[in-house]
Amino acid sequence: MATKTRVRKTRPGVSLKLPRVRKTLGGVSPIPWAPAVRGVETLVKPRGKVPPTAAAFPGFVYNGGPVIASPQVYTSFWGPLWSQDQTYQARADRLNQFHADLLQSPFMNVLSQYGVGAGAGAAGVFVQGTFVSSVPSTLTDTGIQGIIQSAVTAGALPEPTSPSNPALVIYLDETTGVNDPGNGLVLCEAANDTAFGYHNFFTTAAGNPFYYAVVPVLNDNCLGESCPNDDAGCSLHLSEPQDDRLTQVASHEFAEMTTDPQLNAWVDPTNGENGDICNGESATLTVGTNTWTVQRIYSKYDDINSNGSVYCLSQAPSPEPRLSPGPTARPAPLAGPQGTTPLERLLPLPAIHFDADTREVAVDEPAVHRYFGSLFAPFHHKHLTGNFPAMLRRAADLLVKAP
Repeated sequence: MATKTRVRKTRPGVSLKLPRVRKTLGGVSPIPWAPAVRGVETLVKPRGKVPPTAAAFPGFVYNGGPVIASPQVYTSFWGPLWSQDQTYQARADRLNQFHADLLQSPFMNVLSQYGVGAGAGAAGVFVQGTFVSSVPSTLTDTGIQGIIQSAVTAGALPEPTSPSNPALVIYLDETTGVNDPGNGLVLCEAANDTAFGYHNFFTTAAGNPFYYAVVPVLNDNCLGESCPNDDAGCSLHLSEPQDDRLTQVASHEFAEMTTDPQLNAWVDPTNGENGDICNGESATLTVGTNTWTVQRIYSKYDDINSNGSVYCLSQAPSPEPRLSPGPTARPAPLAGPQGTTPLERLLPLPAIHFDADTREVAVDEPAVHRYFGSLFAPFHHKHLTGNFPAMLRRAADLLVKAP
């Protein structure tokens, strides 16, 4: 059953004016229902006329930019605790499962209207997690882009192609924060915090757009600095478990990153992106035996069809119809002729470890053994071929030579 709720546009006593400085990035404001876009650049003129509507947010339209039609989701865990602390290691496993489940969930039925996927189970794939060590304890957005580029150059992260489908979600540990006041970004620092997360993009050395989101640790200290003496007026709450805060912000950023990766696709210049309009509205989502906390996302389809009375959804029972005008690109089909997905047995791939200082790449050996054990279960690879490692090396050589 779809969860549909009408929300107020603003919280009493809170000004939602955008800053005058124009920045091409969006984020999660500590203020409920508040936009966190640092300006909007319309790089491509909107296609066609916007039909008249009684919707609550008629300014939320397609501005002609790209969307991530077939998301290839990667997670990246930055800071030493993700590899050293058992609590963090278990959290990384849960977050990876969250991203895999999110793509299979009816949450994706809301995003289909914007040209992202074709609904639950046909919306993209979770590919791999990475662990990045030797990162500075205080990051800037430019520094984050530099580390991503180093990881791409070293082969720890993929080089996007055209169109660009990789969607990287970076999680920081409690030893790592973002302090970039020039960009309006101070995340989980000792003072002057401005956001609970953000997404941005840059052009790689090979000339391709790389899309990424950053989610800080979101512990109690982070919330206390962002919302001092005002937990009730915060978009996250101290009563929420930390993992629930992380998945709530991650779902917000994922929805925005896929539908508006360059801040020139689906966005309202006054009210922000589809996550901003419903910012702070949490809901639960059940996938199999797992229940996750997510944020409700703005649905223009429901806004129009309810004359502005319903517009924030955590899920929909079936894929929402694509809006027009909208992006022309179509998501790549993920299922075979019988509805099966061959990638289900191949993904996710074993995690990669990347040292941002030495730029060394390593794969966790136990994870590789578990991966191939599950891939060929109930058989052992020796039952299939006498020298499995040599066969893989030959196959890898052929893939490198392939056009």
